[in-house]
Amino acid sequence: MNTENTINEATNTGCFLGGVIRRFSIPETLDLIKEQIGLELNLCDYFTGIKEHNGRKYFNVILSQRTSESQDFDKLKRFAEQYKLIKVEPNGLKRVAVFL
Repeated sequence: MNTENTINEATNTGCFLGGVIRRFSIPETLDLIKEQIGLELNLCDYFTGIKEHNGRKYFNVILSQRTSESQDFDKLKRFAEQYKLIKVEPNGLKRVAVFL
């Protein structure tokens, strides 16, 4: 095993692990979403920062409509399922958890 590669992967916030890019930066993830699907998301002001659930890191964003009625949520979910860079789950009426 090459120690130099292991250190670089561990310290790089956008490293390539198991076929999926793991991003631990909220701004990078929001920028990626905006660039790829044109969706500008607003961070949740109540649940701030990166949280962890069952060993998975996530942050929350707020949509303008309920997730069950939102075209933005559908667009975000399709992006997540197609590219596997993030995972999204409803986390309230208008709140969405974006898993990194």
